[in-house]
Amino acid sequence: MLVLYMSFIDDEIHRRLFEEIYITYRKQMFLVARAVLSNDSDAEDAVHDVFLKIAKSQMQKIGSIQEAADVRSYLLKATKHQAIDHLRKQQRQRTVMNAEREDALKSIVELSDDQIVDMISNGMAYDRILQVIASLDDIYRDALYAHFVLELSIPETASLLNCKTATAKQRLVRGKKLLQKQLLEEEKI
Repeated sequence: MLVLYMSFIDDEIHRRLFEEIYITYRKQMFLVARAVLSNDSDAEDAVHDVFLKIAKSQMQKIGSIQEAADVRSYLLKATKHQAIDHLRKQQRQRTVMNAEREDALKSIVELSDDQIVDMISNGMAYDRILQVIASLDDIYRDALYAHFVLELSIPETASLLNCKTATAKQRLVRGKKLLQKQLLEEEKI
């Protein structure tokens, strides 16, 4: 990695200074980043970003700092801020992904029966949907499985379940709501 950073620095004095800084402070910088991010891989990325920024544009500034303690302070603060930025970026990405998942799961109840069958047939979350259906009470599990997985009509589902068509329809509606609720709860965890 050091070679990569050095390729951005033209001045030989700055190269030697950068190498000294890299060898002296990278472990401390890593520990600071790891304390913020709680993950070795992300901490390494944050430290890399700091060194890259320094090599590209901050060597003049660091070269003008006289005291070693001030250089250390500068590097550790830069690492802390970079780690916090990294953390914020991850949180924004999670928020966006969770919102997209929630929207997709909310639409399950709003989907027509044909659309749910298409989702299952296309394998979209097939295993997860089947696991959730299997965890429901018997009356809802059997109705959902017969109608959506076996693709039986509502009257055929009612016949299989030995109940009236209206009862089978009500079980399907309630089962779809329970399915959606459980999927949404799992996504929030």
